[in-house]
Amino acid sequence: NQQLDRKRQQQARKYYHQLLENFPDSAYKAEAQFNIAESLYNEGNYLEARFEYEKFLQLHPVHSLASRAQFQLGMCSLKQMLSYDRDQTHTHQALQAFRLLRRQYPQDPLVPVAEAHIRMLRERLAERELYVARFYYRKKAYQAAIGRLLNLIQVYPTTPALDEALYMLADSYRAEENYVKAQRALRLLVDRFPESTYVSRARTQLRRLPNTGIALQ
Repeated sequence: NQQLDRKRQQQARKYYHQLLENFPDSAYKAEAQFNIAESLYNEGNYLEARFEYEKFLQLHPVHSLASRAQFQLGMCSLKQMLSYDRDQTHTHQALQAFRLLRRQYPQDPLVPVAEAHIRMLRERLAERELYVARFYYRKKAYQAAIGRLLNLIQVYPTTPALDEALYMLADSYRAEENYVKAQRALRLLVDRFPESTYVSRARTQLRRLPNTGIALQ
């Protein structure tokens, strides 16, 4: 523990491993296993740290450090998270880990921190979904864009870019000649986001759409 406090991570792990090998019945073995993971995390070796945290949870699922280990699993993935235009595997892993912490340890002091991370991670995934939707929209691959936009609107309804998503959705429906759905999306945009920069364009589109039989206000 002194070596760990002095940031001598490798030396600390050496002693922890000796303890685990030579004293399998020690009352300190759970803490030693946890601190092996901590030392790897402190070094920035998040892949191996994740493995050791998982091992700790398998061996000591009801230990007082279990909630902390679960939180650190999320942090290992969060530290490896890439920008929204790249693969989001680590984002999904972190989100899953923090949600599991919240479900298994609802009273734990780390839950509010985990919830803040969950909000941030969901926003990252929403950014990813919007990024892909924009790509398809600009390529005029409207069916693919519609699928991504619908998922964005349904799964991440609080994303700040929801007005843009609704406008692209409406325009994609219009391009596919699905004028009823286009009109509904535009009306939703106008009603929910009256201050949006997309409102004037939405009103113009509404006036230009063929008669759908839906009364306009």
